[in-house]
Amino acid sequence: MLDDKRKAVVAETRRFNRFYTLRIGLLEETLTQSACTLTEARVLFELGHGEHPAAADGSGEQRFLARAFHLDLGPAAASLARQLSVDASYMTRILRKFSGDGLVETKVDPTDRRKRLLRLTTKGESLLAALQEAADRDMTRLVDGLSDDKLVDLRAALRRAAELLGGSA
Repeated sequence: MLDDKRKAVVAETRRFNRFYTLRIGLLEETLTQSACTLTEARVLFELGHGEHPAAADGSGEQRFLARAFHLDLGPAAASLARQLSVDASYMTRILRKFSGDGLVETKVDPTDRRKRLLRLTTKGESLLAALQEAADRDMTRLVDGLSDDKLVDLRAALRRAAELLGGSA
């Protein structure tokens, strides 16, 4: 059973989550007035910016070389589903939709022909850029009325919350 301090933190966190999801529109059917749901937008983001299995050493060198030669194939679908904690069948539906819309392309993994690798097409990259611009505009409107001191406080509070909950600094 939770003690009173933990109950209070749970209640306050849930209260904040309700406030924040309403404030930034996460309960709307689509994200930033686009055709994408939040999950679809996150999949696009990860395909465009996420870690790639080829860069296993974390250096990014192989990713840079792959991009230089237009071979950046992106993360495998199964890896992406695990990373985002999305059901594999739901991820498959999202990727089929993206493929049908010309947003992603698949390639056979040259190291394991049983695997397919994914990457955003030019159209997918354009959609991702538009989604990011819209999200930036929305967040800018959210913090626009804050003074410089309050912006510094908010940034520190967000970083601290992430640290306390197990995220990176």
